[in-house]
Amino acid sequence: MNIQDRINRYWSMRAVEFGDETMEERDLPAYEAWRNEIIRRLPEQETVKALDLGCGPGFAAMILREAGCEVTGIDYAEKMAAVAAETARKCGIGGIEFLCMDAQDMAFADETFDFIFTRNVTWTLPDPAAAYREMVRVLKPGGRIMNCDARYNRVFRRTDAEGTTMNAASDKNKDRYEHPSDSPEMLRERNDFAKNLPAADYDRPYWDAAYLQELGMTVKELDESFGPRVIQKRPVTAEGNHDADMFMILAEKPRG
Repeated sequence: MNIQDRINRYWSMRAVEFGDETMEERDLPAYEAWRNEIIRRLPEQETVKALDLGCGPGFAAMILREAGCEVTGIDYAEKMAAVAAETARKCGIGGIEFLCMDAQDMAFADETFDFIFTRNVTWTLPDPAAAYREMVRVLKPGGRIMNCDARYNRVFRRTDAEGTTMNAASDKNKDRYEHPSDSPEMLRERNDFAKNLPAADYDRPYWDAAYLQELGMTVKELDESFGPRVIQKRPVTAEGNHDADMFMILAEKPRG
């Protein structure tokens, strides 16, 4: 099984759990925080055609739809896309198209979208550079990419190297990023593919910003303190945790 298939299998196993989490998260302060951060970065125009890239259970797609955007959500894991559609239905939000699609090789025509949002996706990709090239290709001139991600790969590589991945009681293990439903096998599988993906070796978010600039994009924001404003599930310890290390990059495609 190649690494892309392993990644697909892992996220498919977590699809239902993520859908349930999204339903709960909509009633938490974090939802309003995310809503505010996303909406204020939308292009200033009457109609925004938005892509939620790596949509997961549809959290951001629903925010964008409620903001009046025309929304498409894509996810490589077919089960995740199906859960997103069901979650939106349960929340009473219609008009979103959810598709199973590879972010590294999208089927959309050039210059289709005004806004591309992606959260916790680029770290999971075998070829994040290809995904960025595709984002720029399908983005209209004047359009924006908002990427929110973190250095998860390096954290998982470090906890494995320290032998703390499976040791919940360890003081070194405050940031291993597990969910109560994760089995030991799932933690091992996630860490094994994550630590071997390209993002584990990149100096993020500076690599991301530099690559987007190589592609002709203008980086409008590079915010390394983005996490604490939107991640409100767990406190930030004195040592920090990698949830709170989430960064945000906003890049714009020049006109003309």
